Amino acid sequence: ISAKGFPYEISASGQEQEQTFSFEIVNPVQGTIRASVKAYPSSLSDMLSGIESILREPYGCFEQTSSSTYPNIMVLDYLRENEFDNPKVYARANDLLEKGYKRLTSYETADKGYEWFGANPPHEALSAYGLMEFKDMQKVSSIVDDKMVQRTADWLLSRKDGEGGFLKNPRALDSFGSADKDITDAYIVYSLSEAGIQAIDKEVDAAFANASKTQDPYLLALAANTLYNRKDSKRGDKIMADLLKVQAKDGSWTGKRHSITRSTGKGLQIETTSLAVLAMLKANTKTPKEIDNAVKFVIASRSGGGFGNTQSTILALKSLTQFAQYAKRTDEAGTIEVYIDNKKVSTMQYEAGRQDEIALEGLEAHLSKGKHKIKVKYVGVKNPLPYTMNVNWSTNMPNSNEECQLDLSTKLTSKSIKMGETVRLETILKNKTAEGLPMSMVIVGIPAGLSAQPWQLKELQEKHKIDFYEVTDNSVVFYFRQMKPSEIRNINLDLKAEVVGEYEAPASSAYLYYTNEFKHWVKAERITVKK
Repeated sequence: ISAKGFPYEISASGQEQEQTFSFEIVNPVQGTIRASVKAYPSSLSDMLSGIESILREPYGCFEQTSSSTYPNIMVLDYLRENEFDNPKVYARANDLLEKGYKRLTSYETADKGYEWFGANPPHEALSAYGLMEFKDMQKVSSIVDDKMVQRTADWLLSRKDGEGGFLKNPRALDSFGSADKDITDAYIVYSLSEAGIQAIDKEVDAAFANASKTQDPYLLALAANTLYNRKDSKRGDKIMADLLKVQAKDGSWTGKRHSITRSTGKGLQIETTSLAVLAMLKANTKTPKEIDNAVKFVIASRSGGGFGNTQSTILALKSLTQFAQYAKRTDEAGTIEVYIDNKKVSTMQYEAGRQDEIALEGLEAHLSKGKHKIKVKYVGVKNPLPYTMNVNWSTNMPNSNEECQLDLSTKLTSKSIKMGETVRLETILKNKTAEGLPMSMVIVGIPAGLSAQPWQLKELQEKHKIDFYEVTDNSVVFYFRQMKPSEIRNINLDLKAEVVGEYEAPASSAYLYYTNEFKHWVKAERITVKK
């Protein structure tokens, strides 16, 4: 059972003594408005919130599984480092970690690397990301197979091109969806250095030279991390000096092109800033003001618990976890107050040493359709806790983002069928640009009384109409490794009528996997199933 209409959310974050947010509730379905303010006294509560946000995303490929597993590594490491006694959290994190590890290793290819869906040949950058994750996992769990980790590292090293970079198998990364070579090379070197692999001297030199030449903040942040990992403080400090020169007034950095996952926009900004935070924390000479400003930006980028796409969320959580070790939060009691339209509507006191999130819920009782202001205020504290403000409701139709580079349409070929019959759902996905696009997603809403046929979904994948699919609730999720310039994809599903009644599907949406803040929404038609 789910709320009528389609979900819409407004989320904002901060860590100020007092801050006001303005927003408008548009076309809410009656009774669906929900609003809350949540504060996070510990890094653990930060991470647990981030995990929940990731688990709401589709769960199909290596990178998605990885990004819902990686936070559990950080949770367990944080618990261990801080001697935190919470058996329930330990058990949950360990259980999710074990399940995630088993799923991750199922994506190992015949050539002993990793690829999004386990198809051969392996994907160099994704294998590097996996290697880094498996090495971190070994610090907190004994379930990781040492031989698997070693063969992953060996395969990556076998891909060195002898000129300071790495080979790219043209079938592993499509010619349109791949990151630029220098970005891919720098990311692989960074991952190998994080995993403690030593045989990469020439590749490190190339990453340093290219970052110095391009002055791309994303490359600078990768190179700085790599050099500090290898105890090369002389060159690391030089790169760091270049990086600090281009920090924005809001504390952030943005890459000039894209990240390893082809993220742009907000995702690229969060990834670059998080990498910069990690590098600054590794430097022998710390820059507290710049670190604090960058961390405040990362915290303020939280939306609904997470920090954008899976890659930006993972890097944000990683940087905040490291920051928590560097600068322990002051243990103090205090009071948090919430005002709606200048009227105090909720208050909560908290004691020093609290670990669980502080939730002020039920704020929707003071909200209705129209414009509003929510003010969050701390009383009696020197160091305000980071917090998020969330307002969500169901609407008849979510707004599409003009920045979305995909266009989507869906159509049922009939508005009425008999039980046991099938009706065709036509889905058309189009690349609106004259350029190739990376990993693209389509979530197609299925009317509750109908069902997609498993044999047909499997056939679509076998005929390469789609690259991967999964069924979640009453939606079917389609994955596409790439979209060629101006490419149009036609996907037909013959839905079987299972239950008599009148139904309206959830909204369908299309978006680039690593730029999921920009979505194109489509409202489905209604259908009647008769006896």
